[in-house]
Amino acid sequence: MAISENWAELLEPGLREIFMQTSAALAAQSRIPMLFDIIPSGKAAEDFLSSGGMGNWNAYRGAIEYDDLNKGYKTTLTHEEYVRGFVIERKLVEDDQYNLFRDRPAELAMAAMRTREVHAASVFNNAFSTSYLGGDAKPLCEDDHPKGPSNSGTLDNEGALALSYENVVLTRQYMRAFTDDRGNLIPANPDTILVPAELEDAAFEIVRTANVPSTADYRANFVQGFVRNVIVWDYLTDANAWFLIDSAAAKQALKWVDRVPLEFALDPTSDFNLQSKWRGYMRYSYGFKDWRWVYGNNPS
Repeated sequence: MAISENWAELLEPGLREIFMQTSAALAAQSRIPMLFDIIPSGKAAEDFLSSGGMGNWNAYRGAIEYDDLNKGYKTTLTHEEYVRGFVIERKLVEDDQYNLFRDRPAELAMAAMRTREVHAASVFNNAFSTSYLGGDAKPLCEDDHPKGPSNSGTLDNEGALALSYENVVLTRQYMRAFTDDRGNLIPANPDTILVPAELEDAAFEIVRTANVPSTADYRANFVQGFVRNVIVWDYLTDANAWFLIDSAAAKQALKWVDRVPLEFALDPTSDFNLQSKWRGYMRYSYGFKDWRWVYGNNPS
């Protein structure tokens, strides 16, 4: 077939539509919006500062007591660039072989969305690793988090309990003992269980059955009363680790920062006589500014 000199530009609308449709469909399945506070950014990096709590109110005795929040830990999230592309040979267009290259933008979009999921899931995959530390110089899940910069006391959000009905109840009790930097209880409301694919059946049995699982006394399922969500994430790499989460607190502490949303474009460095280059680009960062929204169990 005869081919126009602007053959690459003529391909752009169709390839872009495939790319955007695929990325939108995968975004609808993403676990990131379920867990992270997604925010835009106009800077090279974003700083987040955790803070302490306020003391209890006292009876009024003619003067107002003014309180302030103690300064917490600073977390800096620096945006990284992510880019990948593909090439379409002119001869494929000349030979009207659209079916041979139409899958490329779909695969590029799929790879982009997979990259985002892998990075987001890494917060939990590295939750027990001393190589990935939060603002308090501790992993996300640790047995000796400092209560605050000015409080040498410690708190624990790391366990080694296998996923079971009884252990979900016990882990909830541990979370309800979380305190702020002054030692005051915080209103922890663990309502979400996060599990890998290997624990999907067990998690749903624990949460969705009307009665306590694996018992014959027909006691009401207490867990069903406080766990509203079971999130199964295929990108969690430990088949045994699971997390109990306060979803509202997670949205305050767990950050996903989009500096440049996912985009698709024709690379102007293409050799338009023989081939066209197409690239995707995105820039973002992610992390957590505090840990008091999760309890992780990592049984051996």
